[in-house]
Amino acid sequence: MKDFQVSRYSNFFLVGINHKSADVETREKFSLNEEQSSHLMYDYKKLGGDGIMVLSTCNRTEIYAFGNCPREIVGLFCKYTENSIDLYYQHQNIKQNRDAIEHLYRVGSGLESKILGDFEIIGQVKKSFSFAKEQGLQNTFIERLVNSAIQTSKKIKNQTELSTGASSVAFAAVQQVKKQIKTLDQKPKVVLVGTGKIGTTTCENLVNQTGLEDIILINRTEVKAERLATRFGVKHVDYGQLKESLDAADIILVATGASQPTVLNEHFRNQKDRLILDLSVPRNVDPELRNQSGFTIVDVDQLSILTEESVEKRRNQIPAAELIIEEMTEEFYTWLESRKVAPTLQAVRQKMETWKGKEIQSILKKYPELNAEHADLLANQILNKITGQFARQLKSGSNVNNDLRTIHHIFEIKET
Repeated sequence: MKDFQVSRYSNFFLVGINHKSADVETREKFSLNEEQSSHLMYDYKKLGGDGIMVLSTCNRTEIYAFGNCPREIVGLFCKYTENSIDLYYQHQNIKQNRDAIEHLYRVGSGLESKILGDFEIIGQVKKSFSFAKEQGLQNTFIERLVNSAIQTSKKIKNQTELSTGASSVAFAAVQQVKKQIKTLDQKPKVVLVGTGKIGTTTCENLVNQTGLEDIILINRTEVKAERLATRFGVKHVDYGQLKESLDAADIILVATGASQPTVLNEHFRNQKDRLILDLSVPRNVDPELRNQSGFTIVDVDQLSILTEESVEKRRNQIPAAELIIEEMTEEFYTWLESRKVAPTLQAVRQKMETWKGKEIQSILKKYPELNAEHADLLANQILNKITGQFARQLKSGSNVNNDLRTIHHIFEIKET
């Protein structure tokens, strides 16, 4: 990407892992929390890196970064997830330059989501960029790309039906709850653990779609649970009441960001049938519970199943969405090309400004009756036309690099 004046490195890479090539167990191993991401970015910067963004969600962990080759990025990824490089290469997803750019557009637009058309991911893209910015590792390219991806997502959402009946992990979980309600004789007691973004969406869907009233929210930071409970008119309890609340529940939804299981086998004494929906990665339900009678446990992979009718309707919108992505990619590359020619145009302008100054002084000596201000204005108008013509021809040319070299030679401009 050196030619585009956006990085000292030659390439822009995506290095990651996602639901298409890795099951939930493998994705758990490669997930990165904020602390790990921060350390990874710090090491990247020490190695001379000048632009990086880490996107870590239920279904993918992806690093977007500049480099000459992807090996160093892969090394950092494996170092901070404590995995072998061999394991990574078994499930790898590596893309370069235009392919990496288009991939971010597809991710942000829901085309790469496990549940097709899930637009919640664009919010996580924004959050990932903000975090990179806090670390001082954003640059003009990544900022422009993320903003373009946001605009692309909006266009696809507004101009296609890819989001018709839009679903997400939270939406799918509530569909499972609705199915479970139909099998019960009375309304269930529901506990939702975790009130972050996914937990908030899940709570909203529960309230709006199920009509349930006996919903209890639990969060380690109680004020967050209290705020959300007040917003949706449900209950909340202190985290210290987790065990009692879980044991009394018929349906449990877990949406925490904990690195270790939150819902444990030891929490349950009361024998009855329970549905536990684990929306977390890493998974937050004790694996031992899968072997206990009465427990039905559904994780994020299972939650991604939608009705064939809904899936087919969204699939039919893929060509329209991809056309928008192609248009936005071309627009982004037009901006990149302008970055490529800008330094040359600036150098040409500076050289011509020097010539202009000398020529005006020479003419005023010969013709002192001339108005210096008018002469300068006329010369500027001529320079603007010349540099404008250069800019138009360079941006529309089929071989910009050759054109730039020619201009550098004619105007004796040193290569940068």
